[in-house]
Formats: sequence, structure tokens, C-alpha cells
Amino acid sequence: QVAIKVQRPNIETQIALDMYLLREFAARPAKRWFNLNTDTVGTVDAWGKGFVDELDYLQEGRNGKYFVEQIRQTPLKEVVLAPEVIDDYCTSKVLVTEWIDGERLDKS
Repeated sequence: QVAIKVQRPNIETQIALDMYLLREFAARPAKRWFNLNTDTVGTVDAWGKGFVDELDYLQEGRNGKYFVEQIRQTPLKEVVLAPEVIDDYCTSKVLVTEWIDGERLDKS
């Protein structure tokens, strides 16, 4: 059994529009309404870059492999499981991993 994560078509366009709107809000209304003394546009830009980086499923697969390698070197290796990435079926828009039955960390 495998888990397959498929990126929505044209998601980049939707994210670009969302980021534009967030950036516009951060530049004007957010600062004015909340009297913020911070670089709200810079914060939105940094958040947006990280968000866009998450769209590269090949990179997400590499990150997953790195996580598995690192967790195996800790005492948590017996209690924290992460699925193995199945490279032969992955692309920048499709991520395939082994299926793991269990409870999500954020639910335990």
C-alpha cells in the first residue's frame, strides 16, 4: 500500500494571487489597523517563500528521507515513524510514499 499526494492543477496561480493579496494587506491595512511596528511585508514574503518551496514534491521527498535518516539516529526511532519515499513514482507534482497505519503526531 502507498500514499499518493498529488498537487492541484494551476495551484501556483492561486498561490500567487493569494500572496499578492496578503502582501497588499500587510503593506497598508494591517499596519494601520493594528498599529504594527514591524516589517509586515517582509514577514509575508518570508512566509510565502517557504510556502512556495513546499510545492516542490521532489524536495519534500528529499526532506522526508533526511528526516527518516535523522530520526533513526535518536532514541525516538522506535516510536516515531515516517513513511519511506518511493522515488520511482515521484515527480515535482506527485509524491508517493509507503502507507503507514498509525496516529498522527498532532493527534496524539
